[in-house]
Amino acid sequence: MTVVALGGGTGLPGVLMALRRYLPADCRITAIVTAADDGGSSGVLRKEYGVLPPGDIRNCLIALARVAPEVSAALQYRFDGGEAAHPVGNLLLTALDLVSADEVTAIRLAAELLGVDDFILPSTTERVHLVADLLDGRSVHGESEIPRCGAPIKRIRIDPPDAAAAPGVLEALDDADALILGPGSLYTSLLATLVIPGVAEAVKRSRATRIFVCNAMTEPGETDGYGVVEHLRALRAHGLAPEAVDYVVVNTTPIPPKTLARYAAEGSRPVGPDVAVPEASPVPVIVRADLLEPGPVVRHAPDKLGPILCDLAARRVALV
Repeated sequence: MTVVALGGGTGLPGVLMALRRYLPADCRITAIVTAADDGGSSGVLRKEYGVLPPGDIRNCLIALARVAPEVSAALQYRFDGGEAAHPVGNLLLTALDLVSADEVTAIRLAAELLGVDDFILPSTTERVHLVADLLDGRSVHGESEIPRCGAPIKRIRIDPPDAAAAPGVLEALDDADALILGPGSLYTSLLATLVIPGVAEAVKRSRATRIFVCNAMTEPGETDGYGVVEHLRALRAHGLAPEAVDYVVVNTTPIPPKTLARYAAEGSRPVGPDVAVPEASPVPVIVRADLLEPGPVVRHAPDKLGPILCDLAARRVALV
């Protein structure tokens, strides 16, 4: 079985960790990672050296790494000083990008160093920027600026608009038995990947089981007030209708009041769980489950998410 996961941020590494823990060792995982990050260390390295933003790729590599925990910790270690505190892993990927034949080769070499047998691909190897068209008529340029836009997002797009998908991306989508979208920042991670030309179309025509893992919390400046329905509407606006998704995985884990209060102070609230599927439509199937880790951070738990994703992914395979 081959499973492809799309996105970025903290959501995609969690999915990769969940899959690798619970999929059989002979199953292949491919991560397709947003390449539009322009903030923090990734933004500085991108600006100074012209490389792909390394942060999301670093986190995916570490999620799949088969090395001592100290090695993973060292790759996440940040040295102070300068405009940004660069994680060691970002510096490694930047150096490999500068000396390798191409960006995909650089990531493959980093994967070999970390014992990663799975595949990590950038959504594009072109230097793209995100643009958000807002409901008030303005457009905001830059991934890091979009959450500060101060108005609801109508649509996300890339500049240049004709940037091609990275080598291997469309083939991976065509060959997949299961496709997993989310969780993670809806516009600046997941949709930033889907709007690369050809990607949403490949997801739609794929014969794979398509699984959307909805976020548990809204994201300030990006999905304020969103429920599950609004997440699905955003997918539709970017070329992927709800009917093209087989399963929507929705969290039911209660969130402690103190945690809710802390998130509310930052402008974040639980994603509304209600979603109605027309009776005439067999898809998407809504899967409600206990998904979150215990503790003060609202995050999907790999040991809860993994078995669910593997079960849903295997259903289509069993029918073939």
